[in-house]
Amino acid sequence: MSAVVAQRIGHGSQRVLVLHGWFGPSVFDGFFDSFDPDQFDIAIVHNSGYGAARGQAPVLDITELAEQQMAVADELGWEAFDIIGHSYGGAAGLRIASLAPQRVGSLVGICPVMPSGFDDIAVANCGATAETGPLYLASYAKGADAADGPGMIIAGLDPVLAEDPVAYRELIDATYAAMNEEAFAQYFAVWTGASFVEDVVGLNTRSLFIVAESDPFAAVNYVTPTAESMAPGAVRVEVLPGGHFLTVSGDRAEVAGMIIDFLTP
Repeated sequence: MSAVVAQRIGHGSQRVLVLHGWFGPSVFDGFFDSFDPDQFDIAIVHNSGYGAARGQAPVLDITELAEQQMAVADELGWEAFDIIGHSYGGAAGLRIASLAPQRVGSLVGICPVMPSGFDDIAVANCGATAETGPLYLASYAKGADAADGPGMIIAGLDPVLAEDPVAYRELIDATYAAMNEEAFAQYFAVWTGASFVEDVVGLNTRSLFIVAESDPFAAVNYVTPTAESMAPGAVRVEVLPGGHFLTVSGDRAEVAGMIIDFLTP
């Protein structure tokens, strides 16, 4: 059981580990085209149970996920690296930083899940009820075309993306291509159950949390408690137009440019 590097982009000296979220790695398709290959060496990781690692069993929790991702960096020969994580990939990046702070230079969380998982703030932001979890878990089996399939979740998290029928359908199809029902359910438990709040208190990893204006989940009020608990000045929070799948529904050039500027010494 292990995560794997599915794609390597660039040959520069600045090493970047890219970590996807619940709906898989397709949100990064083409995203790094504007990154200078002479500056960056980008490794896009597929978590166990997804994509190139689809045959592997899903992890049990966010700590095991972070450990697998660090093992990927070990296999690459990377002692130190930067991280870009989308959604629960942001939580995984923070978990790596909390476990091995000396290894992480800078961290970018795009609409990131926080160490508190699906906490009371997130529940209130999303208007979640006792029925929300079961509905989400049942959605995969409903199918790509069902009104209560995974598309329901995508539209709820990213109303901007839902207005683009082509991109919306592509993400639904990519979700089914990337993982099976077991992985879909298990990673829901992994990210919602993240619980390592105390481990990031005082953490001085240089971090950028990019929040999307139309993301009801990872809003400013959700990321702020973590940002404020870390070392003073460690975290910068920015808000950009778009929804939870910001690399798809937002202005890619703007998102990429912000990240490049942040990572460039």
